[in-house]
Amino acid sequence: MTTLTGSEICQHPSHSQLIEPAQTPSIALRERVALDAIIVPAARPARYIETAIEVAEAAECHLVLLCSRQTDTGDVRRRLAERSFHSATVIQVPSNYAHRYFEFMTTYWVHSGPARGVCAARDSDLSIKRNIGLILARILGWERILFLDDDIRNVSAMALAGTVSLLGTTGPNGIRYRTAGMTISDYPDNSVVCHARRRAGEDQGVFVTASVLAVDCRSPFGFFPDIYNEDWLFFYQDAAEGRLANSGFQAKQLEYDPFADPRRAAAEEFGDVIAEGLYALLHSKLGLEAADEQYWRMFLADRNRVLDEIFQRLSEVPEIWADLEKAISAAGEKLNRIRPDMCVGYLKAWQRDLQRWQARLAELPRRDSIPEAAKALQLPVGVWKPC
Repeated sequence: MTTLTGSEICQHPSHSQLIEPAQTPSIALRERVALDAIIVPAARPARYIETAIEVAEAAECHLVLLCSRQTDTGDVRRRLAERSFHSATVIQVPSNYAHRYFEFMTTYWVHSGPARGVCAARDSDLSIKRNIGLILARILGWERILFLDDDIRNVSAMALAGTVSLLGTTGPNGIRYRTAGMTISDYPDNSVVCHARRRAGEDQGVFVTASVLAVDCRSPFGFFPDIYNEDWLFFYQDAAEGRLANSGFQAKQLEYDPFADPRRAAAEEFGDVIAEGLYALLHSKLGLEAADEQYWRMFLADRNRVLDEIFQRLSEVPEIWADLEKAISAAGEKLNRIRPDMCVGYLKAWQRDLQRWQARLAELPRRDSIPEAAKALQLPVGVWKPC
């Protein structure tokens, strides 16, 4: 049973205080960064990969493009050829792709299980593509990788070196970093609800994100659950143990309208509740054992407070109040269907998945080339072709 009071359990406007800004080794900014591959979970048209090519060229490392949805592999190869960039591999990830390595109870929970009613609107293959990247890295014996989303811009060579070089270095607490990321404040990387808080005049920060995230593959690492805020769950343990670094560099995300479709807010709500609730525990210096039904009952009440405060300030944003009201109403409708026992059950499934994931990583075969590794993952023959 949690011993926290209702006033102590709340959604925090910022989590930056959970990780101290890391001190980038000055030598790293003058030398070639030691990076095995940049992995891009691409879903947009091929023109969006230009930044990834530029970053890979600057880092002199391999580029792996995991393509689906609007990303046509033929167009990708043509763009790589136009740039005369040959250190790249293009992999088509089928829409129905499945493999036993990526079978998780948490996926069942949100698509067919107890949370189906609050998560069924979510439609994303981002998590499985990032998990494919992790498995490829382990099979190939890569030590350091960088995840880079196809809508990220303004990643300089210095920012890249400064972020990747933190892996394996010791932070102020004497613990070595296993993950290191950048923040994205232009355009802010937030959920619909957090965007609404900012537009309504509330204080709202941004956190480290997997949109630009370096991972030390020599260390134990988690997986990306099929849920919104999957990256916060991926590096949750590192954040809890002081192994997550913020390099202090900032990147830019392409702007979009978070309020254009209320279904976006609805699809995000369960993942936003789970992630914000977990990180609220870290502010109180508590672990997962404190996340019982009483805790979630109080946190859900505070989440309702957050939405109510946004509604009360709608008059301050008259130019978008109608769209914002629809979005927050959609989030509120889903929030009202989230029960404390549902949150407890999801976290138990997540913990079981983490244990199974570590067992799978231990049994992975080793391969000497990306084509061989792709075959080990049973990706369709012919979908990989080094450019």
